This record gives sequence, structure tokens and C-alpha cells, in this order.
Amino acid sequence: SSSSSPSSASPLPAWLTSSPGRPAVLAALGANCAVFALWQLARRGSAPAWLPRALGEHAMCSHAHVRRGRIHTLLTSTFSHYTAGHFAVNTYGLAVFGNVAAEVLSARELGVLLVYGGGAASLCHIVCHPRNPVLGASGMLMGLVAANGLIDPQHRFTMILPVPGLTFSMLQVADLCFVANFAGFFILRRWLGPVAWAAHVGGTAAGLGFACGNWLSGDRRFASPWQVHVDNFTMDWLRTAASMEAGVDKISSMIAGRRGDE
Repeated sequence: SSSSSPSSASPLPAWLTSSPGRPAVLAALGANCAVFALWQLARRGSAPAWLPRALGEHAMCSHAHVRRGRIHTLLTSTFSHYTAGHFAVNTYGLAVFGNVAAEVLSARELGVLLVYGGGAASLCHIVCHPRNPVLGASGMLMGLVAANGLIDPQHRFTMILPVPGLTFSMLQVADLCFVANFAGFFILRRWLGPVAWAAHVGGTAAGLGFACGNWLSGDRRFASPWQVHVDNFTMDWLRTAASMEAGVDKISSMIAGRRGDE
């Protein structure tokens, strides 16, 4: 009988290496959790006096910070969340969409994508809004979503809300985010000012640049931006429409059943 030698076994647990890029996802999630915990500690009266100041100087990005030489805040701010809602949404998004990319990209490649997306998001924000500091992983997340549209365009998501069973492909999600972010930057920011639209646009551009650059270099793990839409756009939206119709019918049947029981 054959047996594997100790030298061939991975020193990391199987759950960590089940996808090639999984370590990068876990590192990003761990950084988000650690910095969020520090912000919560800083809000307490018992926190050391230096902690709030250190977080303000090194876990937020602004034009003034970069001018003072704190270039690292272009990246460190993207792992920083002050409120629980902001932290929960972005961390969940990084987990979901990070694991899509992790099935294809190596940990190094995924790490580069996250750094590109986060850094570009922060830079775009401080150029467009030099007086407003920024923090949060949403720009990095938008870069991840944009790249995933060309990495695994037919990865499917099934919604529970607002319509149960509603399905979208990764390509559709990427397209919807693209449209929403550019509309937000040019139109919606008048009414939704607190959203860092410029950071979203910067992250999206970086993610597309990463994916398109690899495709142009001959890496066939990445789809052609034009051809992937030609091949999938119509069928994806027909499938979504059918799933919506089925979901609405299901809701209607449930409502009718409850009325019949009354």
C-alpha cells in the first residue's frame, strides 16, 4: 500500500487550503475583525489614551494624512470600520465574493487584487473629496466584485429577499454594481452623500484593470469583457426573470393559502 510522506503534506489545515486563495480571504477578514475590535475598545472610557489617536492617524485615510507621509493609510483604512453595520456588511461581502475569487486565484494573486482595489479606492476618494477622510472595505469589495465578473461569470447566487429563489449570476452582480456605483458618483451622491461613491468607482476600476490586464496578457482564467456579455447577457436576464416570476407566484400562493385558512 502507498502512503504520503510527511514532506508532501501541507503544514496548514485542510479547511485553510481547500481553495488556493483562501488564506488571502481569511487574512483580509482577520484584519477587518482586529481593527474593528480596536475601534470598539477605543470608544470605551477605559481605553488607553493613545489608542483613539493612533486609529485616527493610521486607520483612516485623508488628503492631509497622505500629505504628511502616511501613505500606508491608503491601504490600512480599507480594513477599518467604526460602526457595527458598516463592518458587518463589508466583512460579509468580502467573505462571499472573496471565496468566489479564491477558487481560481492563488493567495498571492488574490492579495494583489485586494491591495489594488483598496488602494485605488482610497486614492480616488481623497482626490475627489480632499476634505473628507474615508475608511472601510467597500471600495476593495467593489474591486473584488468587478474582477469576479470576469473570473467566474456564471457563479450563481440565489436570493431569499426580496423575492425567494431570485437568481443572479456573478456577471450580473458585477454589472449591477458597476452601474450603481457610477450612477451614485455622478447622480445619487446629492441624496446619498455619506456613501463613498468615489471609493467605489476607484475600487471598481482597479478590479476591472486587474482582470482585463490578466486577460490581455493571455491568462485564460479571465474572460473577455465583451465576449462574456455577448455569450451570457440575454440568457442570464431571462433566467433571472423566470426565477422572479416563480418567486412571485410562490409568494402569491402562500398569501392565498393563508387567506383561505382564515
